[in-house]
Amino acid sequence: MDTGPSSPIASATFAGFDVEEAVRALVDGGALRLSERNRRFLAFVVHETLCGRSERIKAYAIGVDVFGRGPCFDPSTDPIVRIEATRIRTALAAYYEGPGANDPFRIVLRPGSYIPEFELAKPVPLSVPEPVEQEPDAVPVPPDMARISLVVIHRTNRRDRCAMATGEMYVQAVVRAAAGHGFRVFVIPHPERRAAAQTIQDLLGCSTAVFALEISVHGIAEGRRYAWSLSDLRSGEIRGSDFVDQVDEEPPAATRINTRAEAVARRVANVVL
Repeated sequence: MDTGPSSPIASATFAGFDVEEAVRALVDGGALRLSERNRRFLAFVVHETLCGRSERIKAYAIGVDVFGRGPCFDPSTDPIVRIEATRIRTALAAYYEGPGANDPFRIVLRPGSYIPEFELAKPVPLSVPEPVEQEPDAVPVPPDMARISLVVIHRTNRRDRCAMATGEMYVQAVVRAAAGHGFRVFVIPHPERRAAAQTIQDLLGCSTAVFALEISVHGIAEGRRYAWSLSDLRSGEIRGSDFVDQVDEEPPAATRINTRAEAVARRVANVVL
């Protein structure tokens, strides 16, 4: 199979009608577990990209055109687009791990962007590839780690918008750090919802080990508390938990959040191995 380009789409055989028809069938079907409005979200960003209007795909346009927010919508104070994009990424990952594993191409919505990319499925290698030399600063990934799925659950109180916005940054940093340690990472904001619960069941059916990492940010007297708890989704056993209190910052320092997230990922890796 040709391993042609990913988005921006440069190949006529991989652009326009075929892709949009396939995406429409995916959005209209039941295999991709998304709410109705997130189906509209995905269809909107795909359509705009295929029409050559990817520069229009911003949080503001999505909030207004997809979620019906008014002209005063401010993505910096209302994180709805970031939250729903996280759900779409999780749903796509679960779909391509399961029923969509043999699809000819994949839709990729990378963290930090709402512009979809389209990647042709890679052919199965006929032989074992030679080992790739690691970068000097890369974190070694134990062989068993590749079979461990980590479900990151955001537990911050949604009514506290300041804490919620910080929590989103914290969750994204933890996801990056955990992926760097070799985990297969999935993000589920609300595990009690049917689609999220089904995603967890699918993971339990195909992964050797599945752990839940609950992340939360709560306001305290003089700042915020960054908390986490790790549990085994098969046995229900709590494997670890901790928190760090931080003096309030506006906005929160990204470097501190990244450092804190890396510390959490290392603790989790040490616990599960």
